Amino acid sequence: MTASNQPFYEPLSARDAWFLYAERPQTPLDLGTVYVFEGSSQLPGGRGALGVEQTVRERIHLVPRYRQRIHRVPLNLAHPVWVDDPHFDLGAHIRREVLAPPGDGATLRKLVMRILARPLDMRRPLWEMTIVTGLRGGRVVIVNRAHHAMVDGVSSVDILTLLLDVTPEGFTPDPPAEEWKPRPEPSNWELIRPMLWDFRTAAKSDRSRMPAIWNTTHLPWTGLLKVLRKTMTPPPDLFFNRKIGPQRTGRGLKVPLSAFKALKDRFGCTVNDAVLAVVSEGLHRWFTRRGEVVPETVRVFCPVSVRGDDSHSRLGNQISGMVLELPTGDLSMDERLRRIKVTTGDLKRTRQAVAADKLAGLADWAPPSLLVLAGRLMSNPQAGANINVTNIPGPQFPLYSGGAQLLEVWPFAPLYPSMGLGVAIVSYNGDAYFGLTADPGIVPDVEEFTATLREAAEECTALATRSA
Repeated sequence: MTASNQPFYEPLSARDAWFLYAERPQTPLDLGTVYVFEGSSQLPGGRGALGVEQTVRERIHLVPRYRQRIHRVPLNLAHPVWVDDPHFDLGAHIRREVLAPPGDGATLRKLVMRILARPLDMRRPLWEMTIVTGLRGGRVVIVNRAHHAMVDGVSSVDILTLLLDVTPEGFTPDPPAEEWKPRPEPSNWELIRPMLWDFRTAAKSDRSRMPAIWNTTHLPWTGLLKVLRKTMTPPPDLFFNRKIGPQRTGRGLKVPLSAFKALKDRFGCTVNDAVLAVVSEGLHRWFTRRGEVVPETVRVFCPVSVRGDDSHSRLGNQISGMVLELPTGDLSMDERLRRIKVTTGDLKRTRQAVAADKLAGLADWAPPSLLVLAGRLMSNPQAGANINVTNIPGPQFPLYSGGAQLLEVWPFAPLYPSMGLGVAIVSYNGDAYFGLTADPGIVPDVEEFTATLREAAEECTALATRSA
């Protein structure tokens, strides 16, 4: 591929840049997913998951962002920009680890959490993969990480469709990869100069564009007021909402997706309502066993995609979110589920995700230096919430890499300042995978929380199968 002689750069949006501004050394804001593959290819001579580096080499040109790094603008006069990395080395992004004996789940968890706790190198493209061998049964594990500034948690599955195949045979990239040559990087003066010369034009343009956010089309005023009220109202003071450190621990739980679908059919709710009911019941049981005061509600931030069909394959963050009051008091499971159904129905009716998206859009008009300051000062980017719960619907059919089937998918969301616990859920091929991330200094008993979630899931399954 012939490189242009013209400097190339692409500005980050305010939303993408926010995750750079809000990141701290002890809270890396990247999305981690653990993929467990069968040990060998189902095709004779197939490379299997161990050959994922060659697969990436053949297909990386389909995702240009994976060969671009961050270039910060001096004095934060503008948001950072993406530039081609002139020293890009695929080998620096794909690592290999061998589990120490006995190669069990506990050994794997320790390795995964150590990988996820390490910040990505900001001098390089913001992603990496670690291929792990030595697991019992000969399975191959890939720990994938990508910075939140690069992808959003709701659409990151789309990126992996370029690396994962729907059949063991895979596909040949079209167009095929050509020799890659990085485009020249702009100088700092080239980034600042247009802003100085075009200041008046930009100011006029911004004034003319500003009403686009608050245009006369049906604004969700009820949702806006509720979002603002939740943001300004302090959430309950819970033991895991403390200043967190750099260490991480995690656990996983697999639940048949059929249980949630049965609840959906019986109660007329959504699968997401059923998932939230499990989290709610699990929190109630966990607080009780710890001897904590059980709150009547816990405030949960749930990311929601606002990605339209026209931007389905575009990288970057196009997410909003809803903050909901999750009922955690002493309730029966069916009553808990009914309350969640009413709450999420109200959130949808008042269009609070749309309202939050409108408010987030204001960041596009804020000076970058102000957003940098806000990112440093805010103790919790997901303002007004106790815990982050991300639920991502994935493909309900098997996927492959190099002819080897993907067996399990374990998601791990980043922890935010003052949020020592996070829950991420991904559904794949008939199962829902719960990934729990915690700061062991604040939440030393995340395994106990996993146990109460398991009990809650079993109760949901029983409720779904119980005769009406």
